[in-house]
Amino acid sequence: MTVRYAIVDSAQRPHFHERLEKLRIPYRSLFDGTAEQALEDIAPLVLEHPSDLMDGSLLSHELRALGERKPAVSFIASDASMDVLATHFRNFHLVRVPEQGGKDMLLRWYDTRILPVWMQLLHPEQKAAFIGPVSEWRYYDRFGDLQNLPIPAPLAEGFPALPPLRLDAEQYAGFLDACESDMAIAQLRRVIPDEMRRVPYRELYPFVSTHLRDSIAHGVAMLDDHVQYLLLALYTSGGFRDYPMVIDRLAQNADAWPESFTDWATALPDDVWTTGVPLWESHAETSPALRSVS
Repeated sequence: MTVRYAIVDSAQRPHFHERLEKLRIPYRSLFDGTAEQALEDIAPLVLEHPSDLMDGSLLSHELRALGERKPAVSFIASDASMDVLATHFRNFHLVRVPEQGGKDMLLRWYDTRILPVWMQLLHPEQKAAFIGPVSEWRYYDRFGDLQNLPIPAPLAEGFPALPPLRLDAEQYAGFLDACESDMAIAQLRRVIPDEMRRVPYRELYPFVSTHLRDSIAHGVAMLDDHVQYLLLALYTSGGFRDYPMVIDRLAQNADAWPESFTDWATALPDDVWTTGVPLWESHAETSPALRSVS
């Protein structure tokens, strides 16, 4: 019999297991049996949920509300029991990466910003191993929209016994590249938290991603330099790129300059900051498009 489950990344909603216990809803932590077992407050959780997300139940309401605010909720269908499903997904708690000759990395695939990237990077046999007993998968994406995750057809040779998965150098590089915008946004939130809250996330993420690609194309490699580049972009809505000294700098690769991008940028004349209006000035703080993502 097919059962509907939710997977909740409670790192985005700490202590969610306590809320489930209060509602008397059974769940399983995907950290059980791992080195992170004691971190139940932020563990990924598996629980049954009603097939109709609009059934009016308190659980459905809370899952919808969480998914619309945070990249933390997936819905799956499976013939497996909750215990079997939890055991299956614990096999993917760690992934072997080529860094330092091969080491294990905790993979937060249940963060729904990571989930679609993860699925795109996997080879067919790896994808089949990960999906395993799941027949349907939906998730709230980084913007709070409900999306379908394509489920691959079973492999002709049957289910591969692959866990723990190993990423090759190309997969690992692709995974790191996909995480750069989120890392930069997280750092920007620490540097200019009030201003960042004023930009709707649907506009913030593509803006940061676009300008981050530009900084990478220029040869910027360090996170601090990326952040400095993005600060110029955010405070001028990208207008800084038309400043003559910036045009000269960006015409050459960063390696052609003796100083780092940050050192160079902080020495620019003050009028570079007047080449455009700050991105957040055109947005009201009460915009319905705002989304809180850590």
